[in-house]
Amino acid sequence: MSVSRINLATAPHRVAVLVLPGVVALDLVVPLQIFGPWPAELMPEEMVPANPYELSLCGPDPSAMTGEWLTARGVGPISSMRDADTVIVPGFLDPREPLPAGVCAALAEAAARGARLVSVCLGAFALAEAGLLDGRRATTHWMWARELRARYPLVDVQEQHLYVDEGSVLTSAGVLAGVDLCLHILRRDLGQSASNTVARFLVSAPHREGGQVQFIREPVAVAAGSLAPTRQWLQQNLREDHTLQAIADHARVSVRTLTRRFQAETGETAMGWLTRQRVARARVFLADTDRSIAQIADDTGFGSLEALRSHFNAVTGTSPQRHRRAFRGSAAVAS
Repeated sequence: MSVSRINLATAPHRVAVLVLPGVVALDLVVPLQIFGPWPAELMPEEMVPANPYELSLCGPDPSAMTGEWLTARGVGPISSMRDADTVIVPGFLDPREPLPAGVCAALAEAAARGARLVSVCLGAFALAEAGLLDGRRATTHWMWARELRARYPLVDVQEQHLYVDEGSVLTSAGVLAGVDLCLHILRRDLGQSASNTVARFLVSAPHREGGQVQFIREPVAVAAGSLAPTRQWLQQNLREDHTLQAIADHARVSVRTLTRRFQAETGETAMGWLTRQRVARARVFLADTDRSIAQIADDTGFGSLEALRSHFNAVTGTSPQRHRRAFRGSAAVAS
């Protein structure tokens, strides 16, 4: 996506972080660290100004609690959002609770005048409530993705992605994916070099593609329905060579009935669901065991290394080798 960088020759780019009741401390700290004042020695001498962002906190409560331990100080009135070029909404503890009065109107006003809107984790629920995600792709923490989709059916929820960049509206997945999104924004605004410099300062990987899949250690729980016993059987026998007819035989229905019910109960085809379960199991083996990748391909029912690589990349956006390296280090990558 081609987006103009911010102009360092003009006034600093104003970033307002919206502090809602029950704001998640880490979700709040990430944008403060990345867009707040940088150490003078961090950036090259030719960068003027040294701090290209001017950050402020705003919200409906001047002493909002972050969970049960911390109190955010220096929170200005929500009206101060009107001057912001970028508005960031960190996650909050329970998105089922109604938003305070004036929040949706302030977010909608910011969007209408052209401000960039960013959410971290469950902050996506605030953007969705304000109608700013309608017709857009968006992500949030995988545990709450189904709730976001159910409550806001006009949102194209991409629960597998680390972050989604829709130009003027950007959303990230759970907690630490907010670091990836904020570094992505730095790259958009200031270029790769500045993003890499800040990443080194944070001792963080400089870049992870937004399309990478959120790491869910175990497959999502088997959905209820008449085919639940069959899905459980499939999960317990992923190594076996399953055909549609064999699955239908286990469920004691026709292939046509199996196809219709599987789609209705899971939102996926039987073979598509089975592939995702196999990939999920492969991810656990890659992270938690020393089995070779070829052995994992056999243990998860893919049958060949080539099949595992192909399906793994299609589902996760990365390779088995890179996944193992990310979770166990390069020394653990097996051939």
